[in-house]
Amino acid sequence: MSVTPPLPPPPPSQPPGGAPDPGPRPSARPLNRTEERTLSRLEQELRRSYPDLESEMSSLESAGAGRGEAPGVPLDRILQAVAIGVIVLALVPKEWLAALLSIGLLLGIPFAMALIAVQAKWDGLGEDGNGEGEDRRP
Repeated sequence: MSVTPPLPPPPPSQPPGGAPDPGPRPSARPLNRTEERTLSRLEQELRRSYPDLESEMSSLESAGAGRGEAPGVPLDRILQAVAIGVIVLALVPKEWLAALLSIGLLLGIPFAMALIAVQAKWDGLGEDGNGEGEDRRP
């Protein structure tokens, strides 16, 4: 029987079974005049090709989407809520979850109705102008 010798270990810069690590990137250097002109021409061509691109980008940036936020609700809050929901669904026994949901519905619906009534009352007072709550009957 012939015995094949084991393969030599990969060099330290190369992970096992993979490509060698890329070398360190050179530091950024300022653009020379030719590169600046080329970049400027490309930017002008893009603006001519897509005239409404500038308005779309400015509306996205003003709404906060450029920072990864939806208008009104930060994206990290949504991700946190989803993560907490997944964790709760995975860890809490189903009977407990059903009990918590039923209690939440039993207490949440009357609470929401009370909030709607209070807001409607405040909106009604604000429409009068004087806020004294006069009788509106003719």
